[in-house]
Amino acid sequence: MRTIRVSLLIAVVTLLAILAVSRPGASPQDRVDMQIVRYTELGKRIKDLRGRVIVVDFWADYCPPCKREFPKLVAMHRRYSDDGLTAISVSLDDAADAEAVERVRLFLSAQRASFANYMLNEKPEVWQVKLKIDGPPCVFIFIRRGELVKKFHDDVDYREIEQLAADLLKQD
Repeated sequence: MRTIRVSLLIAVVTLLAILAVSRPGASPQDRVDMQIVRYTELGKRIKDLRGRVIVVDFWADYCPPCKREFPKLVAMHRRYSDDGLTAISVSLDDAADAEAVERVRLFLSAQRASFANYMLNEKPEVWQVKLKIDGPPCVFIFIRRGELVKKFHDDVDYREIEQLAADLLKQD
């Protein structure tokens, strides 16, 4: 019975999120999408963005600080995307868990995260080694040449992240 209620709740919230995104007058930039990728594919997509300042936010639905700070990533994207900033969110939730995937999609829709959103299709043992972190939150900032300039882990402060990104946008 509990499973049916949870499934019904997910279905209702999904419908509401779809209606919110597909509302009349919604622009294509309001569209929210998420793709499930492997670590190597994520790296390739980041490399393809050379020439832009890139802020990559590694987060998870089970991480309250991640979800609390996420609106700041969305606001930063809106404020600086025309100046050369690209925001990317990467969920570290379990891509094999259909309910987790749905929760992530719903959260992204509710946040109107209309930039590139990915979910890593890797076990924690893999991404922990590759990213050199135990878990989220974690934010990487890449300069226009595609080099990692700073990694914020555990103590993620979006005031500092935004200031650094704004400074980097002024550089060639």
